[in-house]
Amino acid sequence: MTRRPLPLVLALALVALPACNRAGSPPASADEPDTRAPIPVTIAAVTVQPSTRLVNFVGTLYGNEEVTLSSQVEGQIKALSVDLGDTVQAGQVVAQIDDDQLQARLREAEAMLAKAQADEARGRQLVARQVISPQEYESMKTHAAVAQAQRDTLTVTIRHTRVVSPIAGAVARRVVSVGEYVRPGSQLFSLVAEDPVKLRGDVPERFANELQVGQAVQVRVDAFPSAVSEGRLARISPASNPQNRSVGIEVLVANPERRLKPGFYANGAVVTRTDDRALMIPQDALITFAGVTKVFVVRNGVARQREVRPGSRGTGGLVEITEGLAPGEQVATSALNRLEDGAAVTIRTADVAATPTPP
Repeated sequence: MTRRPLPLVLALALVALPACNRAGSPPASADEPDTRAPIPVTIAAVTVQPSTRLVNFVGTLYGNEEVTLSSQVEGQIKALSVDLGDTVQAGQVVAQIDDDQLQARLREAEAMLAKAQADEARGRQLVARQVISPQEYESMKTHAAVAQAQRDTLTVTIRHTRVVSPIAGAVARRVVSVGEYVRPGSQLFSLVAEDPVKLRGDVPERFANELQVGQAVQVRVDAFPSAVSEGRLARISPASNPQNRSVGIEVLVANPERRLKPGFYANGAVVTRTDDRALMIPQDALITFAGVTKVFVVRNGVARQREVRPGSRGTGGLVEITEGLAPGEQVATSALNRLEDGAAVTIRTADVAATPTPP
């Protein structure tokens, strides 16, 4: 075996070492960003705008009063004065049950009452002259009282043959027809009071401390998607539903034009707070992770991470910030996944020009 001189071996090793380093470490990709270079970002100013805190919920509309009219007497339906959709007033007669037999019985009862009262008057004179005994006179008085009670009972029964609406509203359902025979308890009509209507729904229990009777409520229905009806929070359930962890509420909604129909599905929003000078930023500026919301505040070419507390959502993709920012500060709205606290950034010129100036 031929042995090489030591100087030659050392020279070959020095030549091979750079080659080994190049083979063991792949070359850096030209597409890989240089983390030391400033990161281009878009920004938006923290603006001051009016804001409304809303608690949203869904529910169903009901009539302010809903009544099922039933017959109180037995007889044949003689006439109906209203039908489905008709408006009724409180005290209006909506149906008439035949009362011919009752009227005849009433005349008989009035005749018997007149005779009994005459007998009682004569008995009063006779007992005073001791012609009849006090017991006989008491029997006459009792007979007259019974005759009067029978007459009064028939009078009430005849009055019930005229079916009267107890509320002002409209006919939601007609159950009977003319000529149909009804008995006490037979359903005749369903009536509903349409102005105002009630909106009943459930609010998540975490918002229970924000609810107060009298708060304004915005109501929308699918039938009129561009219209907003105004209501007032009227009732709050004293207990939470353990099945869905919500609190039941009831809202009175003015409905003078009768556009809102009981049974409609509705979206409600309780106005729990208003602020004329709320701090607003774009929703795109927020980063939320593990229940913590933060933004990157850009100042002097450096992005600083800051924890904030968001409030209600506004229009145009804006969101209210209740804690953590001041008017006039700038927040990053792009490249958020590449930013870290203290990262150098550059602001795109076009975005700076488009950024609104805070009032």
